[in-house]
Amino acid sequence: MIVNIIIVIFYGREKELKLLQKLYDKLPGMVVINGRRRVGKTSIIREFIKDKKSLYFFVDNNKTIDILIQDFYHQISDTLDLPGYVKINSPEDLLDFLFSYGEDLIVVFDEFQRFYDIYPAFITQLQNKWDMMGESSRLYIIASGSSVGMMNKIFIDGGAPLFKRADNILTIKPFTPKEIWNYLDEIGIIKREEKLKLYLLFGGMIYYYRLAEKYGCTDFDSALKNLVFDEFGPLKNEVKDVLVEEFGRLHPTYYEIISALARGRSTQKEIADMTHIAPGSLTVYLHNLINLLGIVEYRIPATDDPNRSKKGRYVLKDNFFRFYAYFIYPNLSIFMRDGNKGTIESLVHKEWQPYSGLMFEDLAGTLLLNRFSGQYEKMGGWWNRRGDEIDFIAIGRSEIPVAVEVKSRDMTAEDALSVLKRLDNKISLIPEFFGSAGDFLTLEKSGNVVSGDLVAKVSGDFTPGISEAAIKRGYISGIVAKGMDVSDRRLLEDEGYLFYDIFEMTENYG
Repeated sequence: MIVNIIIVIFYGREKELKLLQKLYDKLPGMVVINGRRRVGKTSIIREFIKDKKSLYFFVDNNKTIDILIQDFYHQISDTLDLPGYVKINSPEDLLDFLFSYGEDLIVVFDEFQRFYDIYPAFITQLQNKWDMMGESSRLYIIASGSSVGMMNKIFIDGGAPLFKRADNILTIKPFTPKEIWNYLDEIGIIKREEKLKLYLLFGGMIYYYRLAEKYGCTDFDSALKNLVFDEFGPLKNEVKDVLVEEFGRLHPTYYEIISALARGRSTQKEIADMTHIAPGSLTVYLHNLINLLGIVEYRIPATDDPNRSKKGRYVLKDNFFRFYAYFIYPNLSIFMRDGNKGTIESLVHKEWQPYSGLMFEDLAGTLLLNRFSGQYEKMGGWWNRRGDEIDFIAIGRSEIPVAVEVKSRDMTAEDALSVLKRLDNKISLIPEFFGSAGDFLTLEKSGNVVSGDLVAKVSGDFTPGISEAAIKRGYISGIVAKGMDVSDRRLLEDEGYLFYDIFEMTENYG
C-alpha cells in the first residue's frame, strides 16, 4: 500500500522570527505576541522554539488552576527530566522553579490572557517574581494571546500588572494579499481567479491555507468541499467552536449579531432590529467582537473626526466568519444533517458574485491604502446620512485629491465611464474634498503653468491624458475592477480616468 505523506512547510514571518531571535540572544527577556485567532501566532512560536530548550504551556480556560499546574508539572518533568523529589503543586511552586532554573529556558504561555479569568493572582505573582528575580534568571518568557483587548489590559494599558515588563509587544497581522497569493503559487494553485476567490473566502489567515494544502485542495470549489462541506471537514464547526469557546452559553447571541453584520446591517439600530436585541445591550457584545475576537471593526467616513463622527458603521472584517454567517448559519439545520450539502453549495455558487462584492471592496481598499500610503492625511471610504457613498478617497493639504470606485467584475469602458460620471457628480457632496487640496488649487488659480509634477507624484506612470484631466478637474478619479480589455482601458485613460486591475494591484501593492 502506498501512503501519501504530506509535509506542510512553515511559510514566511522572517521578520518576526528574526526579532524573537535577537531578543533571545540577550537573556533574560519577556515578549508579548498579540494577534487574532488563526493568524499564525502558534506556528511562529513553534518554529522559533523547535531547536531550543523550551516549555510550552497552553492555558486552557476549561480547566481550573490546580489542573493546569498539574499539566504544566508533567510537561516540565518530561521535558527537563526532573528527579522524582521535585514537586510543583501550586502557581507559586511553578514560578519558584522556573526562576531558579539555572540554564537558558524559553517558557511559552499560550492564551496567557485566560489567567485573568481562571486565576488572576497568577499575573500579579509573575509580576512580583519578574521584578525580584527576572534580571538574575535565564528565562525567555513568551506570552501569547488571541484577545488583543485583554492582552493590552495586562501588558500595555496604564496601571496594567505587567506594564513595561515586556521587551517587545509583537502584533501578528494577517498575511498580505500578495503573501497569500505567493503561498498559493507554492502549493500549486496558480490561476489568478482561483486565488482571488480563495482570498475572498479566507482573507489573510494563513491557518486556512495550510489546511487547504494539507487536504489537497486545488481550487475554490475543492476548498469548500474538503474543508467546509465534507462530513469530516476541519472547518465544518470552526465558527461555532470559536464562539462557544470564547463566549460559552452566550454564543447564540453572538451568532445572531454576526449574521446581521454579514447581511449588511451596520448600525446598532439595524442590528437590533434584525436580532431583537435591545440597542443598549448591543454595546457589550460589539465591544467583545471588536476587542476579544478581533473580527469586527468600527469604521467612519474618511473625512470625519473619530471623536465626533455620528456616521460610524460596524463591519464584519473576517472573511470566513462572514461566509459562515451569511451562507451556513441561516441554513444550519441543512448543514448539520448528514448527507449531501448540495443545497448550500448551490446557493454559494449562485450568490457568490453579489455576496463577495464587499470583501472585494475591502481588498481594493487595502491595496489603495498601500498605493497612496504616506502621501495623504485622510484615506478610506466616504458616505453620508442620505446614502451617497464613494468607495475610496484620499485627501491632503498639499496633494491633489483622489476618488476611486470599486466594482467586483470585468468592465468595459462604457460601463466604467457610466460609474465614473456618477462619481464626478458625488465629489461635490464632500465639503472637505477640494478644500483639502488648498496648495494645489492655489497654484492652479494663480494663473501659473501647472507642470504636472504634483499630479505625477500621485499618478506615477499614468498617461499625460490622465494628468491633464486631473489638473483640469482638480482631482484624480478612477475605478478598480477585475479586468478590462486593453482597448477599453486605453479609451478610459483617454477620457482622463485611472483604471486599476485588481490582479495587477495585488502584485504591485499587495
